[in-house]
Amino acid sequence: MNPRTTAMLALVALVLGAFVYFYEIEGEKGREAGLESEKRLFTGVEADAVESLELTTNDGVPARFERRDGIWRIVSPVEGAGDAVALDAIASALAQLARAGRVKAAPGDLAQFGLGDHAQIVRFDAKSTRHTLRIGKATPVGGNVYVMTSVAKEVTAEAGSEVAYVESFRLNAWKKNLDDLRDRRILALEADEVERLEIAWPEAGGTFELALARDAERNWQIEKPIAARADQATVNELLSNLAYLQASGFVDERTPAVEEALRETAISFRWSMAGGDKKGEATGDAASQAPRAFRIAGLLDGARVVEGEGGGLHRIAAERLDDFGRRLAAYRDKQLSELDLASLARIELEFAAKGPGEGAQVAAMTPVAPPDEVDARRIVLVQKEGTWSSEGRDLDPEALAGLAANLVSLRASDLVADEMGEAELASLGLAPPALRIRLISGSGDTAETAALELELGRLDPERGLFARRSPDTAVFVLPASLAESLPLSLAEFEARLVTKAPEPIPDFPSAEGSASDSEENAASDLLEQ
Repeated sequence: MNPRTTAMLALVALVLGAFVYFYEIEGEKGREAGLESEKRLFTGVEADAVESLELTTNDGVPARFERRDGIWRIVSPVEGAGDAVALDAIASALAQLARAGRVKAAPGDLAQFGLGDHAQIVRFDAKSTRHTLRIGKATPVGGNVYVMTSVAKEVTAEAGSEVAYVESFRLNAWKKNLDDLRDRRILALEADEVERLEIAWPEAGGTFELALARDAERNWQIEKPIAARADQATVNELLSNLAYLQASGFVDERTPAVEEALRETAISFRWSMAGGDKKGEATGDAASQAPRAFRIAGLLDGARVVEGEGGGLHRIAAERLDDFGRRLAAYRDKQLSELDLASLARIELEFAAKGPGEGAQVAAMTPVAPPDEVDARRIVLVQKEGTWSSEGRDLDPEALAGLAANLVSLRASDLVADEMGEAELASLGLAPPALRIRLISGSGDTAETAALELELGRLDPERGLFARRSPDTAVFVLPASLAESLPLSLAEFEARLVTKAPEPIPDFPSAEGSASDSEENAASDLLEQ
């Protein structure tokens, strides 16, 4: 073929392809968007431009909402925060509302479409222009609903105008009760910005007061009634529960029953927010640092009444009270170990001596027993290149790795006491302990300075496993489930971690032997006959 002809055909193909792409494909998208825009009932209105909404809710309450500085507020029949998600959905549904078709209505003939005096009316302002949507009844077929619109003037039942119909599902956004359009979040709280927290609850005829504050490293410390490190997970979880606490209902009137519930305080909170940098240096205004308050009061119709900032009242489910600890021990630090598993180099285990027969614990594990007996009860585990082993012992590496993973992150479920006498410790299996554990991180000289010592005692199936962190005097209880992974005796250690040698295969007679035996038995029978 002539090269010139080939080039011409290629050019024609290129032009044709461009036409198909830009006109048929891209152009079709543009035409569809244009047609969709033409069908919109409120042309030129965008959802984020809607400034206010007026409608009658599903439970028959006329309500007005306004967007102020980007935040929705309910201004009638009560005042408060609006549900941003629900109200944004209504604004979007109005802005995108498109007709599926239309009919011509004669003046005074709107009742047949349900657009008369009993029609539902939704009004909204966008860019200072008032828009009105009148909603009628369903069309005879097709699952649509009759509607009428107007801009800057009222739509009346007597006016002659075009009646449109829209797909009914497009009107679902505002088919909600008033409470569904109110913000159920009770507190506008940023947990990370809380610097100080005071908690109070009734106790022994009085009020127990607990004060916590962040230190320079942003860790929570107890300041009152004692000076001690706080349990970081517990305090952070409490703040999270406050920040995400949702109302199950609203209290808009202080009836005698409400006032009775408010006389009780189950627990109360006061907190102050960060006013400056992370070190707590105040740089903000006084209002941002002023203490804020919240309390959970008594019961009302099976729910708890809560009083938030500014005296606003809500209901919450009664069981939510259990999300907030009302014991000092709940806020005490319960993290017995918190080490980096990768840097853990050595684990030393020393099991208690057992008495004859009963397996009872006897005297302390150090000087009384002969050195060779102590060595037999002392096991040293070493990590090299990610693998755990013990010299002179054939141990399961995977089981050792699991043991190490549990030991580096031991968290108690409760604090038993700050201090106990020798007899009390003995009753918990801690005098002497069933197992002493030494966790050593790093290598060389640094290993001795990065050591953590733990003591494990008796397992109580109901309470858990008693433990201490040496040289602290406080006694904790670990979850009972941990006992399944922490051996409390040398026998348990060997049963769980020592590699079992394969059992020998029993010797069975060979096939030949079996045949020979059969022949001998047959010959013997013949001789006897």
